[in-house]
Formats: sequence, structure tokens, C-alpha cells
Amino acid sequence: MNKNYFKYYKPSVIIPFLLIVGTLLSYFTAYIIPLITSSTNISYYQFPSATILIGVVIYTIDKWLWKYPPFSWLFWIDDFSGRYEGTLCYQYQDNGVGKTGELVHIKIVSQTGSCINVASFTKKKDGSLSSPSNNKGMYVEFTQDGQHFNLIYNYLNEGSTEQGFPPHYGTEVVKFIKDKKNKELSGRYFTNRTPFQTKGEFKNLKWISNNKTHDF
Repeated sequence: MNKNYFKYYKPSVIIPFLLIVGTLLSYFTAYIIPLITSSTNISYYQFPSATILIGVVIYTIDKWLWKYPPFSWLFWIDDFSGRYEGTLCYQYQDNGVGKTGELVHIKIVSQTGSCINVASFTKKKDGSLSSPSNNKGMYVEFTQDGQHFNLIYNYLNEGSTEQGFPPHYGTEVVKFIKDKKNKELSGRYFTNRTPFQTKGEFKNLKWISNNKTHDF
């Protein structure tokens, strides 16, 4: 569960925004609603309170409007959402022998104003899909030059009884680059998978579409 609902909002913007919205809605409930109810058969108590209305506004922004101006100005992060496809380059030690290879890799980023979720999987050479991974927690920061973003998170892979390996945790550090309408991910990962720990990197994960339907 996300314990910091406003962590992606700009504090210098969201606080004045809430004050303005709260003032307008308080005026509406204190003065406009009585005028409406006095000229109709509608009871004053049938209207929601200012607190409820503020909650509805924030929920609507967080769920749907967060990536569209002017509401996107409330946030310091970018829109990472969508389906990305590229290459996963893996390596591990098998009884002292190094193993490497490349697989088609897919990441599906689902995002709201308060939450970012990353689902990942690979396509094996026979066309079948690997067991999926889903992030546990999310930390977002600007890159050192301040022009892009790093997404840092742990994830849980469900494992595969068919392939004979149990569920395992891993960590990914993914760089997000946006050039006009083009979006791309790259980065690296490592796992505590047994019996052989794995690591590797992601290359040229290009944004394909906003289709977030999973292949699994």
C-alpha cells in the first residue's frame, strides 16, 4: 500500500491548490447550496460536504487527470506509463561457468498520480513467456544531470515449477528518457535467485503503446 499519497506532487503547488479548491468548495456549500435548496424541494443535507467534494476532486485528478495540463503541473514526475519492448541481456554462473544471452523483454508501466506499478516478463526463444515480475515499492529520482528520471524498485518474480526455480526477489534500476513523444527505458538488474544468482541489463526498451494488457 502506498503510505505517502502525495509523494509525486509538488509541495509548493499542491498546498496552494488545495487551499484554493477548499475555499471555493466551502463557499459553494455555505452560500450557493442554500440558494439552490431555498428555491427547490431539494434538502440541504442531500448535497455532499466540502470535505467530500475535495476528496472527489483529488481522487479524479489522481486517477485520470494527472497527466493532462493543467493538472500535470501539480506533479514533479513525468508520465512513464505504457508498454515497452526491447532486449534483456542476462548473465549468471552455473557451477563456475559463465552463462550469457539475450531475450526479448517487455515492461508494462501502470501509473496514477500517486502510484507507479511495473510488470515485467521476457519471451523465451521458443516463444513462451517467462514467469512475470511485479515491483514491490518504488523510488523515483532525477538523474544526476536533472534531465531524466531513475526508477529504483525491488520486485517479486513468481518463479516457475516447470523450469524448476522458486519465487525470488530482485532489484532494478531503470533510467527513463523522454525525447518529445519518444520514451525509452534502459538499466540493470540483479536477483537472489537460487541456485544461481542472476544479473544483467536492459537495452533499448522502446515505448510501443498505451496498451497495458498483460500477455500472462
